[in-house]
Amino acid sequence: MLKTAFLIAAGVAVAMPAAAQTTVQPQPVQAPTAKSDVNKLVCKKEETLGSRLAAKKVCLTVQQWEERAADDRNQLERVQQGARGPSSGG
Repeated sequence: MLKTAFLIAAGVAVAMPAAAQTTVQPQPVQAPTAKSDVNKLVCKKEETLGSRLAAKKVCLTVQQWEERAADDRNQLERVQQGARGPSSGG
């Protein structure tokens, strides 16, 4: 099952435009943040796909990182639903 998830994720990465081909180092899932924490600035290293050396530092607020993660989940779901293809109707 993990292998299938990896293959799907790899397919999503290939389907994305070249400008969006960056990866974020996996972070542990955190509990919902308190109101005072949403404006805290968090910096993460994003590596460019296909290169071990190309990386950039991205700094966003906690709220922006959460919104970005939600957008990524939604995009993955859309791609997965599209990969199923049309159902065979009688």
